[in-house]
Amino acid sequence: MTSEALWKRYAAVWSMEDEERKTELAACLAGDATYCDPNGLIHGPGELSTYMGHFQQSAPGGQFQIRSVLHHHGRSLAHWALHGPDGSILQAGTSFATITEDGRLRDISGFFYPAEQRVQA
Repeated sequence: MTSEALWKRYAAVWSMEDEERKTELAACLAGDATYCDPNGLIHGPGELSTYMGHFQQSAPGGQFQIRSVLHHHGRSLAHWALHGPDGSILQAGTSFATITEDGRLRDISGFFYPAEQRVQA
């Protein structure tokens, strides 16, 4: 799987229901993966799945779109936008991760652009 396909698959997980989300996270994330954004540091796919569930409650119908991906030497950078149900951009940002030998994300860091710097899709 290309790094772009991996990021798109991971982005889709943020909108999935609990059981499907857990199955997809197992495919996309290393077992020892971490996720860090301005809200805190999360350890493992289980904690991340719980965090994603809370995200869904705070942004009902929100879907992430991967806008571009840069990748080299097991490191990857994805630019994304979070779209609301009406297609409006609710948030934009960039995420960085390392990629394991077997092609899964590890050590993900998410960065959010301030509202005045969001790039329109």
